[in-house]
Amino acid sequence: MITLILAVERRWAATENRKFGVGNISLADGVKFDHASHLTGLEVDIRPIRKDGRHVPVTYLEDAYDRDATSKLINLFRFNMPGQLKIFFNDTKIPVVFPLKKHDNHFHVQFN
Repeated sequence: MITLILAVERRWAATENRKFGVGNISLADGVKFDHASHLTGLEVDIRPIRKDGRHVPVTYLEDAYDRDATSKLINLFRFNMPGQLKIFFNDTKIPVVFPLKKHDNHFHVQFN
């Protein structure tokens, strides 16, 4: 997962000045924490991109949310691992994501 995040970051930084936020992956040895998932290191939460570039949370329902940039970021993940990822996010106007409860303010990337 770390290799994938770094590959996406390199491609993202080539065309974007805004940073993207990386959230939960997993704890060492698969120790359970506040997630039912995120036990194997093969899942990560990523913040949606904001229009103003600030490093604070945003939901897909807010005016500050940048759908085009978030879609671009999601597609960079998919480009780097074609056919190997599933992405959960509640902005279903992005056609490659699947809605999931509590995924308004981040998208969840996991290996199939």
